[in-house]
Parts: sequence; structure tokens; C-alpha cells
Amino acid sequence: MSRVKLRNEIEKDGKQFFRESRTLVLLFVAPIIVLLVLGGVFGRASVDIGGTAIGLCDLDNSTVSSLFVSGISNSSKIIDYSSVDNCSSFVEREVREGRLAAGVVIPEGFERGITEGESQRLAVFIDNSRIQTWPSIEAFMKAAVQETGQEIGTEFIITVWGRLDDANKQLENLLEGLNQTRARAMEMQARLKETSDSLEQINITVVEKELEAANGTVNRTLDVLSSAEMNLTEIESRFAIYDEELKSSESDLIGINETLTNASEYVKNAKEGINCSDPIFTAYCFSLDLLDGKIDSAKTSVEERLIKVRNARASLAEANATIQNFKSDIVRAKEGAGEAERRIENMRNFVYGLAQSKKEALSTIREINLSLAETIEKSYELERIIVDSQRQIGSITSRSPESVVSPILLSSNYLFGQRTFFDFLLPSLLPMILMFISLFLSSTSLVREKSGGTLSRIAFSQINPFEYAATKVLSYTIVLIPEAILLTVVAAIVYSAFPLFDISTVLFIFETLLLLLLAFTAIGVLIAVYSESEATAFLASLVVGLPLLFLSGLVFPFEFMPSSIAMLGYASPLTQAVLSMQSVILYHSPQAIGFGVLFLYAVVFTLLAGFSVKVVWKKQ
Repeated sequence: MSRVKLRNEIEKDGKQFFRESRTLVLLFVAPIIVLLVLGGVFGRASVDIGGTAIGLCDLDNSTVSSLFVSGISNSSKIIDYSSVDNCSSFVEREVREGRLAAGVVIPEGFERGITEGESQRLAVFIDNSRIQTWPSIEAFMKAAVQETGQEIGTEFIITVWGRLDDANKQLENLLEGLNQTRARAMEMQARLKETSDSLEQINITVVEKELEAANGTVNRTLDVLSSAEMNLTEIESRFAIYDEELKSSESDLIGINETLTNASEYVKNAKEGINCSDPIFTAYCFSLDLLDGKIDSAKTSVEERLIKVRNARASLAEANATIQNFKSDIVRAKEGAGEAERRIENMRNFVYGLAQSKKEALSTIREINLSLAETIEKSYELERIIVDSQRQIGSITSRSPESVVSPILLSSNYLFGQRTFFDFLLPSLLPMILMFISLFLSSTSLVREKSGGTLSRIAFSQINPFEYAATKVLSYTIVLIPEAILLTVVAAIVYSAFPLFDISTVLFIFETLLLLLLAFTAIGVLIAVYSESEATAFLASLVVGLPLLFLSGLVFPFEFMPSSIAMLGYASPLTQAVLSMQSVILYHSPQAIGFGVLFLYAVVFTLLAGFSVKVVWKKQ
């Protein structure tokens, strides 16, 4: 360092940088323009696709499809091709040929299928060649489908819960009817108990015994009547004999009476031929008178006997008539007894049937009672089921339909507030801009010196190549410090990335950018050693810078990279600077780990540059 004055080198390089207007533009104007342009590009606070054209082919043209279309039209530009013939193929062709970013086809029967409980598929054509927008479009379409599905599901659940409320009311009425039915069943049980007790009190055996006794009495009565009838018939036959005998006696008495009459006429005739005044015939006449008197007396006796016989016959006739009446009465009594016997038999059959009916009735009552008991038990079980169903229906309908359709709601808490994308990119943009500036300026400036023969003259002066490389690295770094200060001030004042007067934050940022300049200036010096022209150095700087840009996570997140590439990206100097800047600007938790890595890169590439300078000088 004693042979080459660092101060002189810094003055020389500074005059070289600031003497050319193009270099001044590259140093100060270009970075500001880049920041302004990127600030405008990434100035939104959220990802939306409001300016993205989405084609629509609505083949259903229903209320549900209109609901979905209205949901997506609020946040995007919808171009309706539904009136075009074969619009589904037309929309697909428009997307395939790049005129639309995406297209949606709503199939015919979309609403009917949803109403019938079938999931419906929407055909979404996405131009995934637009790598920046297609994930947002796909996420937007999924969110729109989910939102519409939630609305449809909520409306369906409201309808279902209305039906459940109606069912709950019907269950309440059913429960009331069930209680009434149970009360009637219990009342019927009580009545059946009374009926059963009444039936048990009926003593069929006593009735059967009484009927048996009555039947025996009727049988004995029939026997008595038959015996009486036989006796009356015998008496009747005897009366007939008596009547014949009386009739014979009457005939005999009539004959005797006629004989006595004839005898009386004979006596009278005999007396008329005699003069009873004649004493001779006085005794004879007296005898005749006495005989006639006896005949008259006998005749009177016969007539009296004849009257008695006739009266006896009349009495026998009356008695016979009475017997006939008795016999008629006996016949009627026997007929009545037979009827009574038949009725008693019928009564016995009735009583037997009654006994069977009683037995069957008691069995039926027991079965009915068991059925009623089971019904009552089932009614309590059904009541528990109804109450449990009502409780379940209540627990279901008490929830809001939204909580059923979307039981999990995402609550996004933006820890950094509603900041623009540029606010999050700025900690990465500052190191990126300084990386390219330090690469371009250090490499092209050193190549210009090589072209002017400066490097050859220094080689003959026997200067240590490592010392020379370190001097150039430090010189270019110091010259570029104003650029780092400018970017820091612009970030603090224009974009309010951090308070300008927060000394600790400003110092941390400055240290990070200084180490970044040191590392990439060393890389630029190394590139210049092997470059023969400024164009070659410029292209080589792009070859180095662009991969580092893509490996830094600024363009493509580390989470999407293969693990080996991600590890390589994390190890790059640009990534270490970006992480350090993010830790202090975004997370307000400065992490100085990257300082050592950046310093190590600066040392390693400075040594490589010195070694390369030594090799080149030896060739000269």
C-alpha cells in the first residue's frame, strides 16, 4: 500500500467516474429512475386482477350462474361471449391464442344440478404462460367459486333449517298428541282393570250348578207329569169301566122300573076287577094296595137309584172331562217342561259360551293390557326420541348457516399493515441496484485502464498484485459510497422505508451496503482482469449478476426452488445483503450474520483478483 497511494487511486478513479456524463447518469440518475419505475409498477397494496380480461360462456343463463358472474365481475373485467355460437370452444381458442388471460364456461343445467344436490364443474381455461398472473387468476376463480358456493350453501341451509323448524313444531304437536295418547292408554288400562275384575267376579260355576239343578228339576217334573199322565189314563180307563157298569146298572134299573110299572099297572088292573068293598076281597084289595104301595116304594127307590146312577155317570163324565183337561194340562206342562229343558240346554250352552268368552275376554284383556303397557313404554321412549330430536334440531338451527358452510374462517392479520409491494421489495432492490452498479463500473473502469496501458505500466513497476487488487477494490468501493448514501436517503425520505434520523438503523443499512459494494467490487475487478473490452466486462457482469438476482429470492421464492438451488441461493452475497436489509427495514430486528459472509466474499474475491492480476502480469 506504501507504493500505491490509496488516496491518489481514489482521486483518480473518482475523477474518471465523475468526469463522464454517462457515468454520472449511471451512478445517480439511473438508480433513482429504476426505483421510481419499480415503485410505480409495484405500487399496489394487494394482488387483484381488476384489469385482467376474462371471457365468459354462460350456457345455463340461470339465477345461480348470474350470481357467480356478478361475483367475479366485481373484481375483474368480464367479456361475455355467451351469445356466440359454440362459445365454449370460442373462449378456449381466445385463451389459447393469447387474447384472453382466462375463460370460464358455465355448463348447461348448472342450476338444476345444484338444486338436485349434484356438484357442478366449471371449465376454466387459464393462460399459464403468463407466469406472473395465472396463479392469481386461478386463486381468484377458486375464491369466487367458494364464495358462490357459500352463498348457495347458506341459502340451502336456511331453507333446510326452515323445514327443520317446521318439523320441530310438528314434533311438538306430535309430543302433545303422544302425551294425550299415553293418558288415554293409561285410562284404558284402568278401565280394562275394572272390566277384568268384574269378569273375575262372575262365578260361572254357580250358574252352571243352578242350571244343572234346574235341569234335574225339569227332568223330575217331566217324570212326575208322565207318571201323572199314566195314572190319569188308568183312572180314565177305570172311569170308562165304571161308566159301563153304571150304564148297565141304569139299564137294569130302567128294566126294573118298567117291570115295577108293569106290576103296578097289573095290580091296578087287578084291583079294578075286584070290588074291594066286598069283605071277601077286602083283604085281597088291601094286599093289592099294600103290594102296590111296595111297588111304588120300590119304583121310587129304583128311580132314586136310577137318578144316582145317572148322577154318578154325569160325575164320571165330569171327572173324565177334568181328567182330559188334566191330561191336556199335563201335555202342555210336558211341552213347557221340554221347552224349559231346551232353554236350560241353551242356557247351559250360553253359559259355557259365556265361560269361554270370559276366558277369551280375560286373555284378550291381558294381551291388550300388555299392548297398552308396551305402548306406554314406547311412548316414553318416543318422547325421549322426540325431545332429543328437538334438542338436536335446536342445537343445529341455533347455529348460523354461515358457520356450517364455512366452519373455518380465515382471519388474515397483516403484521406489516396495508403496505405496497414496493415497500417489501425495497430492501431487496437497494442491494440489487448497488450490485449491478458496482459490477458494471468496477469492471468497465478497470478494463478501460487496461486498454490505456495503465495496468501494463504498473506491472513493470513491480507492485504487489494482491496489493494492487485490494487498492482497486477499496478505491472503487469508496467512490461508490455516495451512491449507497443516495439510495439510503431516497429510501428513507421518498418511500419512508425507515426514519432517516434513526442512527442505528441507518448505520446498519450503510454497513450492509458498504460490505455489499466491497464484495461485488472485488467480483468486478476479477471480471475486468479477464475481459479485453468494456463490452465483454459488461456482459460478464450480467452473466454474474442475473443468476445472483434469480437466486436471491427476489424474482422466485426460495420455497419454490429445489433444495440444492435454494441452499446455493442462500449462500450468495446478494442474498446475504438482502436478508440483512430485510431484517432491519421490514422486521426491525437487525441480523449481522450476513456481514461476515459479505466480508468473506470480499476477501476471497480480492485474493482471487490479486492472483489473477499476478498471472496476467507474468504472461506479459
